[in-house]
Amino acid sequence: MAVSIYLENGAHERVARVGDDLDESFLSACQAAPDGSVMSGVFSVGDTMFNEQQLEQFARELDQLPEERKTGTTRQVADMARRAAALRGYLFISGD
Repeated sequence: MAVSIYLENGAHERVARVGDDLDESFLSACQAAPDGSVMSGVFSVGDTMFNEQQLEQFARELDQLPEERKTGTTRQVADMARRAAALRGYLFISGD
């Protein structure tokens, strides 16, 4: 299942995009996240959107992944989440 992650500004204009890697490291990390975490709210099918308040926690959770789970993709998504929060925007995750 492929997911695409979009950084959107406050007007929902897409500013940046990243796709999950071949190993689906981002989606796998979200699926393994503890219940109640922001990461656990990412859907593999359908769409997920995080707002400014959720994005700060989402970035922290990605940053706190164990080193063996951190990949270029998870780091890019954490950076996109911080950028979206700074823009008062959104992170839109489109599942398969």
